[in-house]
Amino acid sequence: MPPSTSERFGDGAAMDGIARGVDGRVRGRTLAPLCALVATLSYISVADARPERIVSINVCTDQLVAALAPRERIASLSYIAADPRTSAIATEIEGIALNRGTAEEIIALEPDLIVTGQFGMRSTVALLRRIGFTVLELPMAETVADIASNVLHLGAALDQRDKARVIVDALEARLRKLSVADAAERPLFVNYDANGWTTGQTGLLADIVHRAGLATPGDRFGFTESMRLSLEGLLHAEPEIVDLGYPWEDPPALASRLWRHPILRAVIDRAHLVDIPDSAWLCGTPHTLDALATLRAARDEIIGQQQAGSP
Repeated sequence: MPPSTSERFGDGAAMDGIARGVDGRVRGRTLAPLCALVATLSYISVADARPERIVSINVCTDQLVAALAPRERIASLSYIAADPRTSAIATEIEGIALNRGTAEEIIALEPDLIVTGQFGMRSTVALLRRIGFTVLELPMAETVADIASNVLHLGAALDQRDKARVIVDALEARLRKLSVADAAERPLFVNYDANGWTTGQTGLLADIVHRAGLATPGDRFGFTESMRLSLEGLLHAEPEIVDLGYPWEDPPALASRLWRHPILRAVIDRAHLVDIPDSAWLCGTPHTLDALATLRAARDEIIGQQQAGSP
């Protein structure tokens, strides 16, 4: 069992001092000795036992925790896990407590393992570590290989190595089936998101696009990272496949105003339009291969049409 709040923090005066942040002091003493003691106790209690109260405070780690950990061991996931726009597990987590990543609510959950990404919630993560909680940070997946690495890493931390291996084996088998090896023809795919943002030559989206046997705008125009592409540039590129991302119309947003432009309508009328939800590839999870499946099917259709029309 994880240490209780009283065991972790000592008396109420100490807890009040932490909450108020009174110049780092509690009743005239600095918190450093207390934090060192708590960190030691936390290490002893967690290092040799599998975590039984797991808390995730990041939508990407939410999905990996939910895939690997038995539900009874999940104390909480981030509230974004319930948003279908960004989470592929929104319909699967009913009954699991949700959090907004504040230190106060995480402390109250008394977790023995906190899982998050390497970006966001930095002050919360720093505080939780300082007072002795065990925090596992998973790197952002930049490729499909990174997804497998994160699953195996988290599986080891959760004492779910066999389940992690099963998930990775299934991921790699599906990847082999969907990937196009040494594509001689690479139709152009444009993910035209809010404010005209689109895909470069690197990153998770680019890796998925390349594995589907397609090219990105970064490949066509020579930029590495994601960047904005003007409507004129989009028209000039003449993409064969287009995805418009999330519309952001409820509530309405200026970021989506380009989608009402007649130039974009002209591009769409000449292209194969696909609908890949952000939840499929916003995070690197096994669900990411759903995006690959959609793109591979679109490429096969286009190549088939071209071959049927050739003399």
